[in-house]
Amino acid sequence: MSISMNTTPSDEFHVERRALGVSMACGLVLAAVGIAIGVITGSQIILFDGFYTFLGIGLSWMAIRVSQLVANGPTSRYPFGREALTPLIIGLEGVALLATCSYATFNAVLTIVDGGSKLPSGWGVGYASVALVVPTGLWWWLRSTARRSELVAAEATQWLAGGVLGLGMLVAFIFAHLILGTQWSPAARYVDPGLVIVACLVFVMPPMRMIRSTFIELVEGSPDTDLQGPARAVVDEISSQFGLGEQHLRMTKIGRKFYVEIDFVVDPAWNVRQSDEVRRALSDKLESLPHDLWLTVEFTADRSWGEF
Repeated sequence: MSISMNTTPSDEFHVERRALGVSMACGLVLAAVGIAIGVITGSQIILFDGFYTFLGIGLSWMAIRVSQLVANGPTSRYPFGREALTPLIIGLEGVALLATCSYATFNAVLTIVDGGSKLPSGWGVGYASVALVVPTGLWWWLRSTARRSELVAAEATQWLAGGVLGLGMLVAFIFAHLILGTQWSPAARYVDPGLVIVACLVFVMPPMRMIRSTFIELVEGSPDTDLQGPARAVVDEISSQFGLGEQHLRMTKIGRKFYVEIDFVVDPAWNVRQSDEVRRALSDKLESLPHDLWLTVEFTADRSWGEF
């Protein structure tokens, strides 16, 4: 028997879409400024940051669209909903960001081989300051919503990475200006492309994690231990409470949906009333987890039905 513990998601989805909308609007402004200053100053790192942010706008729009589709719930065509779109879009974001970092690294290496590039002017330092403050502020603001939404969590991760890059740009630009006129002056030509390579090395881990989590969810792998642990504890507690010895537990997560399937091996004298009591106790405990619970509980006297 399966039990779907779906809660009313309207308020949660409105908060999610509002957060993504604000992120997209801020990203549009920051991307336009970054691309413009990157062209004016000839800075590869500023151009990279601008295009990286612009790419995030398209991904944010896709995330909003996915959020709307998921919020519509099950349909006759999709009786279990479209929650799988959530990990799918997160995986696409990861692939796009990884491809951007790879291309930027390739261009930076070519620039270094060609003898470097000129140091950005004061415009570059100004942009680096903005690129530190704005992404860090947005990351801080998105944190509370990110705890309840994987789409917003992915968005917050991008802004945090952007803030780290802004800090790196600011420190490197100031350092490069300080060494001008010294014996280290030739090294200033390699600061800009060097920053691109360092930034890409820093940025490569978040998209890799996004791709990995997408793969695990879409092939219905076991969820992370921070979700498995509390669920296993509940099942063990209820098993002990009702004297259920042998159990077979399976779990997976797709988007917000948390699938829990339990097969209990019981005595042939076990009755329907006892089964209902166990199901009720399990659902009452598991529905407190921050996901939409899809619970399947089966009882059998033949252990071969529960083995896997």
